[in-house]
Order: sequence, then structure tokens, then C-alpha cells
Amino acid sequence: MSHRTRTTQTKRTKTEPLSLLSSKREPLFTATFIPEPGLEFGLRQQLVDPRVGLGIHGPVDRTSTRTAPIRLGLIGTGPLIDKVRRWLARCQGEVEPIRRSVLRGQVVTRRTDPTVVPKFPGIRAVFATDFVLNDQLVETLSSAELEEIRRIELYEPRVTRLAEIIGKRLSVIADKTTVPDVVLVALPSELRKLCTTPTKHKRRGRRPRTLADILRASLEKDEAKGQLNLLDVAAANRVSLDQDDDHENVVLHSAVKIHGMRADLPTQLLWEGTLDGVGVEDDATCAWNICSGIYYKANNELWRLTGLTANSCFVGLSFYKDRRDENLRCCVAQAFSDRGEGLVIRSDPFTWNSEHEKTPHLPREMAAAMLRKVLETYYEHLKVQPSRVVIHKWQRFWPDERAGFEDALKSAGVHSQDFVSFGSRGLRFYRAGSEPPIRGTYIALGEGEGLLYTRGYVPFLRRYPGMRVPRPLEILEHHGSASMTQVAQEILALTKLDWNTTMFAGKEPITTAFAWEVGQILSELPPNAEPKRSYRFYM
Repeated sequence: MSHRTRTTQTKRTKTEPLSLLSSKREPLFTATFIPEPGLEFGLRQQLVDPRVGLGIHGPVDRTSTRTAPIRLGLIGTGPLIDKVRRWLARCQGEVEPIRRSVLRGQVVTRRTDPTVVPKFPGIRAVFATDFVLNDQLVETLSSAELEEIRRIELYEPRVTRLAEIIGKRLSVIADKTTVPDVVLVALPSELRKLCTTPTKHKRRGRRPRTLADILRASLEKDEAKGQLNLLDVAAANRVSLDQDDDHENVVLHSAVKIHGMRADLPTQLLWEGTLDGVGVEDDATCAWNICSGIYYKANNELWRLTGLTANSCFVGLSFYKDRRDENLRCCVAQAFSDRGEGLVIRSDPFTWNSEHEKTPHLPREMAAAMLRKVLETYYEHLKVQPSRVVIHKWQRFWPDERAGFEDALKSAGVHSQDFVSFGSRGLRFYRAGSEPPIRGTYIALGEGEGLLYTRGYVPFLRRYPGMRVPRPLEILEHHGSASMTQVAQEILALTKLDWNTTMFAGKEPITTAFAWEVGQILSELPPNAEPKRSYRFYM
């Protein structure tokens, strides 16, 4: 369906003028609705909600004959090791969506609306397998090691030393006769406070504030007023339950992931507050997210997207600063197949003068080399050459950049391509009534540009699962043969391909959603070290 919507003229910036103006200088926009993309689960059944789909049909690779359990390793203090065991035992049965928070020194308990967060049915009920924690794969952090961390006054040496201690334990586990599929790293609240990222580190990326703190303060304020929250808190700005998407402890998180790569072991960070059940998320959300994350990191599939063009490769590009040289940048590509397989590829470092242009861009030769590396890695791991390549990035493509990508695609015999860039100009639309625009609303602003509401009112949930007025994802430009409707459909679908959480959908497509986090991890990796390709090592 489509209709015309008029809006009052807003002040235009010098850098990004609105291009679609009539002779009377009244903007005219075309709005269309894109239906919610489906997901495929066990027995080829389709639904739109990850939790409902997993709860009813199980993961897409679920079979009735599966017998091999998922082996877990564990690193933690003595008390936390016991807490992890109890938490895993609890997740064998049903877990209700109960949320506990501390308000003015008192523990306040609330039940999350089950239409937003259904109860967790239990590990075997969902995944048709067991999570097994073997005593031989458990490593204890000693009191002496904790005291050593406490005595280190400076932040960076403190985090480095803690990561080294964890890294040694990972190496010990990796040398065992039986190697775990995933290693849980359980850390006490005291270490979380000691390793909270200082402001100067937070400001290196796009996220200067801690979203968990913002949510916690807002929820406590609402509760103090007696105001009911009906939402899944995780859906408000993609705060991950298992704290692996933890901007408070981003440097520690990155260092632990690097040590996990060296030991060839996927890792899962767990904080004491999560195990105690006190925080911004309810018990069921904790169980859904952590258990699903473990299942995926153990080299399994949770769900697949439906309706995407077969044999397509979706690539997200981002850049990070080399920690050893302020003038060096590296490009990171996150490549995903239409089935959801994810790969991470890093470019060679290159010099960039940030005084000339703040946002890095690839020279033509490096753009061609980078995309050739992506295609080679894609073929090496998936044994097929994509027939179509879609590239997503923040900020516009430079002509040389596009030319380099086109050179690589032409030499590889890939003739179908689409280049899409995102931006943020603060544009919003409103609909009549009390609800925000429906998720899937696409508003065309001009040739190759528009607004896509990846967050908004969700008909399946019968509500808007958020706390703030939703901001649309802005498409700045599109170069390629696909229609803008197809481009928007694919972006909307890719917002549902985040295995770090089981929330309904994210704000960004998976191609760009975790670009900053992946860049932070790779910035800790030595230049001569080859990063792991599989996405499960970065989650």
C-alpha cells in the first residue's frame, strides 16, 4: 500500500539539504509499508518472532536424532562457579519473565508482559540437547589473583593483567584431552567496577555513554513514580543480556575475546549480577539470550532469514583506529550469506589524515583488494561464489571507493551489486494517534534515499517495544540494480539476524550493527596475527 504524506518544512542543514522540494518549497514524500520478514526454524516452520519460533519449533538445525551435548568450560571464582552451576540447573526447567531491581535499598520484583517476553521453556525443550559442564574443564580464579588485580592502581595495566590471567586459564582448558565447545567466563561485580571503561576509552568509538546505565536510571525513576513498564528492556537500544555487548567494559571484553581466539575457544562473559537475577532484564530474557548465544557459539544455527535473494552476500564495512599509531586505520568487513553464515575480514592498515577528512575511506586499489579478500574468504568457507554482492556502510561512498569495489566484482564475474550508505540527520515522522510509525514503514525522500523505520510499533507484539520516540534508519544513497523496496526489505530482514540476543529485531542490519564492537576487538589484535573468520568468536 502507499499514500502521500505532507509534513511541515524543517530547517535544512548546509551539508545535507533535503532534495525533494516542489516549486512551492513544500516537501512531498511517499510512504510505503514493508511486511515483517519471516524467520525459518526447525522442521522448516516460519514465524516472525525469534523467541516464539524457538519455543515452538526449536532451532533451524534441530533434529530428533541429535544426542551430542554441548560441552561447556568455565573460568571463575569459587562462589561464582557454584552460581553458574545453579543457574544452568535452573535453566533445565521453565524460567518465568520475572525482573528484580534494587530501588532505594529494597529488591523490587515485577513480571514482564509475557506477550513481549514469553517464558523460557528449558534448555532441552528448546534445543533438543543438553549443556554439560565437566569438572575437568573448570578453572578457578584464586583469591591471590583477585587481590593482585585490586592492588593495580592504573586502569589499563589492571585490565591487561586480568585478561592475561583469563588467557592462561583458556590455554589450560584448550590443552585438555576433551575440549569444550564454549567457555563461560564468570566474573564478580567487584571486577566489573574495577574494569569499567574510563571516559577516554568510551569516546574512541560511537558510543560515549553506557546504555545500561541510561536504562537502569530511567526504569528506577519510573518505578519510583509507580509507573508500569510493559516492554522488553533489551529492546530499548540493543542492550545485550549476557553483557557481551558491554560498553562499560569494552576493553576487557575485547581482550578476553582475543585470548579466546588464540586458544581457539569461543567465550561467553557472565557477570555476577546476571547470575543473581538482579538487573535491567528479567530472568526469562537472561535465559533466552545466554542459552541461545551458547548454542550459536557452539557452531550451531538458531534461525535463518526467509525471502532473501538466493546466493547473495551482504557485506558491512567499518573502520577502526590502530591503537599503536594514531594515523593508521584498518577496514573491517562483516560478510553474511543469505542463509546467515557470518565471516569477519580485516584489511591491511593504511594511513589516514583525520585533519583532512574525519571519516576514513578506502583508496581505489585498497577497496578492490579488500573486496577481493572478502570474496576469496567467502568461497573458502562456504564453497560457493556469490552471484550478488550488497555493501552497507555508514557515510557516503567516495567515487574511488565505489570504482575499486566495482573492479573487484568485475574481475570475479559478479555482475549484480548494490551499494547502500547510511547516515543520521535527525529526521523523524509521526503518525496520527498515540503509537509511533509501524516497524517496516519506508519513506522515500528522493532518488536512492529514504527513511526506514526498523524500530516502531510491531503488529505481532501489539505494541512498540521501546522507551523513546523511535528514530528511523536513514538511507543516504543507493547505487545498484535493485529497487529501493528490495533494498529496504533486505535491511529490515537483516535487523533480525543478531544471535547475541533473541529480541524481536535490532535497529541496524547485522552488517553494521556490531561494527564498532568488532573493530574494538581487532584493535587489540597484533597486526601480524590473523583474526578468526567466524562471527561466533566476536559475540
